[in-house]
Amino acid sequence: MFAVIFKGLFLLANQKVFSMSLSQLFKIVKKNFQEPSPIAPSTAPVQTYTPEVARKMQEMLGKHVPDHAVEYCFELWKEQPFSFKISRSRSSCFGNYTFRDGQHKITVNNDLSTYAFVITYVHEIAHQRAWLNKSRRKIEPHGKEWKKNFQVLMSPILNLNVFPETILVPLTQYMANPAASSVSYAPLAKALQGFEIVEQNGVLLADVADNQWFTFRNAVFQRLEKRRTRILCMERNSKRRYTILATARVNLLEA
Repeated sequence: MFAVIFKGLFLLANQKVFSMSLSQLFKIVKKNFQEPSPIAPSTAPVQTYTPEVARKMQEMLGKHVPDHAVEYCFELWKEQPFSFKISRSRSSCFGNYTFRDGQHKITVNNDLSTYAFVITYVHEIAHQRAWLNKSRRKIEPHGKEWKKNFQVLMSPILNLNVFPETILVPLTQYMANPAASSVSYAPLAKALQGFEIVEQNGVLLADVADNQWFTFRNAVFQRLEKRRTRILCMERNSKRRYTILATARVNLLEA
């Protein structure tokens, strides 16, 4: 039933988001997220942190997430504590969750805007909750368990107190059926890029004309055609074809 509701919301958002008021859209979102939380632990969590660790955690969150989301993000950590680290920039990911040696560890890149940071932070906590509450031996990293936890955990902060309208609208659409990466949904990726801390070089592949040559990750490609959220491209030397995210930044080559 939950999947049906979100499928309907996704279609509604795509077709009517610009014809209905924000208040109407968010009333629908709020109503559809009112489902018993799947994240409640079967037993009370063991407090594995000291007051000093808690203070440092709250300070880190205060520097990296929107003001109105700090307390909520801190409460998520207190419910199921994990080792948290602000990581250097990584081109391969915005954040990461691991469970090793009996310890949950989450990292988030240090160069993200407050909005991208809080989305990534909750994304990784959803991995932890999915693992803690799994009902079978093996679950997919971004399978139904993760999606449901991510949707429920994000719902309390899907509002204009936390996100500006330009991000909230595409974020609401993305959350109807979240993918492994938020940048895979082009409208959300573009909205987040408008708040990036570090100015990015190059242009979006989505804005490159077909047949144009460009460089990406030390290789030369030619843009061929758009395929949903990705662009089909050909690598010049090998003639092999690859699909690259439309939101990837590339550098154009002069003709």
